[in-house]
Amino acid sequence: MTLNPADSRPMYQQLAAQIRDQILTGELAPGDRLPTETQLTERYDVSRNTIRLAMDVLRNEGLITSSQGRGSFVRSEQRMKYLATLTGSRRKRLEAGRQADTFAQQVAAHGKTPRQAITVEVIPAPPDIGSRLGLDPDQKVAVRRRVMYADDEPIQLGDSYYPLEIVEGSVIMKDADVIEGTDQALEDLGYVPAVYDDEITWRMPTSEEATKLHIGPAVPVVRLSRLSIAKDGKPIEDYVVILPGDRNTLHYSVDAE
Repeated sequence: MTLNPADSRPMYQQLAAQIRDQILTGELAPGDRLPTETQLTERYDVSRNTIRLAMDVLRNEGLITSSQGRGSFVRSEQRMKYLATLTGSRRKRLEAGRQADTFAQQVAAHGKTPRQAITVEVIPAPPDIGSRLGLDPDQKVAVRRRVMYADDEPIQLGDSYYPLEIVEGSVIMKDADVIEGTDQALEDLGYVPAVYDDEITWRMPTSEEATKLHIGPAVPVVRLSRLSIAKDGKPIEDYVVILPGDRNTLHYSVDAE
């Protein structure tokens, strides 16, 4: 097997494209081990650096995983589908009988076990959050921070910011899982979302995000900020989700009416 010197793409991109095709066509199946660097060097007559750059491309696309001493493998797990339309869905919560929030339901639908590592604190409202929540500069917010797992893999970060006055003393302030979900807890307090307003941006992760989510070099994240607005127009929560680009698909279903 050879690469084409006349191709305008660098050699490592050509190599990544060939291996990508083998993965997408099923020639390389989920869980299959890729040839070693030495084998690929001999097979394609390229340098080890070219091999490493190609592997970096495939890892960043979420197609392969690598571990020290074991080599590289076709990713055996499918990307998680983040169903933004159903996140916070009242209907889905009621279907679960208040026994699972929508995150837990989505992870379970992939055949995995959901869990969350949670911390809660009270802080001055960051300027962007305060602006979206309509708060004065000196007002404080309660922030509920989560590292969210499917089995043992961290798949997203979720930080919920609330005006302190509406959640103080509630279960939302406890650093423990709220089985029925914080959306339901908000409704129990009398704050019922009528509208969700989403802002979506793409960027590289911060060092803290990369550490918490085990993100490799050159992997971007999606940042989704969902503002919950009550019937009276009052913002009641700004939920900021960070999704690693190599293991999530962001999915929306929009009513054409």
